Amino acid sequence: MATTATRSMKSILLLLSVQIMFGLLHAVISEEENLEMERQLKVINKPPIKSFKTDYGDILDCIDIHKQHAFDHPLLKDHKVQTRPKHVPKSTTEGESPRLLPDNIKCPPGSVLIKRTTKEDLIMAKKMKALGLNYPTNPAAADALFATVQYSKHNLGAETTMNTWGPSTSHDQASFANLWIANGPTDVLNAVQAGWAVVPQLYSNNYTRLMTYWTVDGYKTGCFNYLCPGFVQVHREITLGLVLNQLSVYNGTQRDIQITLFKDGEWWLMFFNKVIGYWPKKLFFYMYSGANNVVWGGQVQSPSDEPSPAMGSGHFPRDGLQNKSAYFKDTQIWDGVNFTYPTPDQLQVCSTRPDCYEAKITPGVAPNSMDLFYGGPGRCKI
Repeated sequence: MATTATRSMKSILLLLSVQIMFGLLHAVISEEENLEMERQLKVINKPPIKSFKTDYGDILDCIDIHKQHAFDHPLLKDHKVQTRPKHVPKSTTEGESPRLLPDNIKCPPGSVLIKRTTKEDLIMAKKMKALGLNYPTNPAAADALFATVQYSKHNLGAETTMNTWGPSTSHDQASFANLWIANGPTDVLNAVQAGWAVVPQLYSNNYTRLMTYWTVDGYKTGCFNYLCPGFVQVHREITLGLVLNQLSVYNGTQRDIQITLFKDGEWWLMFFNKVIGYWPKKLFFYMYSGANNVVWGGQVQSPSDEPSPAMGSGHFPRDGLQNKSAYFKDTQIWDGVNFTYPTPDQLQVCSTRPDCYEAKITPGVAPNSMDLFYGGPGRCKI
């Protein structure tokens, strides 16, 4: 009897949650906007060969590698797919990446794993644009909140190891930890960035996810993950937007991810030792032959009438470093042949609001390495 009552209550709660979900969705978009998003989703989400549903509610599709949304870009109509860089930096092939999805989630040969885009993803991207997503050193981003380190010399990419956190955010706030590669004048800046993020969600939990973004016009427009054509996915088991379910614990176990962005013909993304995909060089004008800026650190976005969210662990580096603060370690610059550690005099530390978020570099464990510790509780007005 109790079991029947429990099942009945669960059914009622599920029904209510569905009603609330659709109520929230329709509360923030008009019927015209809803129809436009339906049209966009039909373009973005290609017919799957096979699909999986994760414990977090995501649908992951296996898409023919030659029919993915990337090739809807006018510059990529005749693009020949590259399944792997010609030269993979040696250090990125070392070690093993943790398994973040069940063993059964693997696409057949000739297809790639891509998280299915939802209306919620489209609304998230729209909110991020409204909040002013920008590049850390852009003067137009004076009201954005960053805690970063910048390297400003010619390069062909970089790699870094960052610990992952689940900072508390409201449904219209975001907290990022990113590696940026960029080049060009401010108003037409070319940039790619990758790392983890907690982004606005209407009715889903604010999970920490693997996130990328790229722009060719100084962030006037741009694209998260697969939301617009451009990024070519090549991996069968790891997708952008993946939930990072292994998070660091304050004063406890630290969980890391390794991100590498490097140019080998195209601009490649690696997650640990896995080649995930690439942005074709023909998408970029100022990064066609390389870049002059690398930035790594944290960023938060929030409406101006709300206290800003936590960054990283939510604690200042001054409160403690190891096991307490968010960090980037072993950050190295790629010159096409070797990874090298930048020297302290080549690094510019920046915190737009030191009273809310700090950035501090210290000598690392590896010889000549420098670690960045960053973050803070926020609660500032942007």
